[in-house]
Amino acid sequence: MRLPLVNLVLVLVSALFLVNGAIKFFRREERQTFFKLLSYLAIWGSLMAFGLFPGLSRNISQLLGFGENLNTLIFFGFVVVFSALFKLVNSVERLERNVSEIVRREALEKLERIQERQNGHGC
Repeated sequence: MRLPLVNLVLVLVSALFLVNGAIKFFRREERQTFFKLLSYLAIWGSLMAFGLFPGLSRNISQLLGFGENLNTLIFFGFVVVFSALFKLVNSVERLERNVSEIVRREALEKLERIQERQNGHGC
């Protein structure tokens, strides 16, 4: 089986990202979670499979009833993108809540220090 250069590059890049994700997970680096590892395996593993077996996308499309074109891959791409976007929005909202809580706490502590100084000086 002879693969075109584009497919070989896709397989090599996918393999690098898979190995990088696995190393980060097993070393517990950069807050790597099991969900991130599964995401790496699903996304980069799929790309590697499509690079190694170019007819796979056509077979999946036919199996799911999309026909001979790449609609299946586009559909799955949208699902992945929307899932990632949803996770990102949730993370941003959680960060905003945390920052708001920290700012409130700091403001209250500063107000208490100011009041203590005023009460301590006999004002």
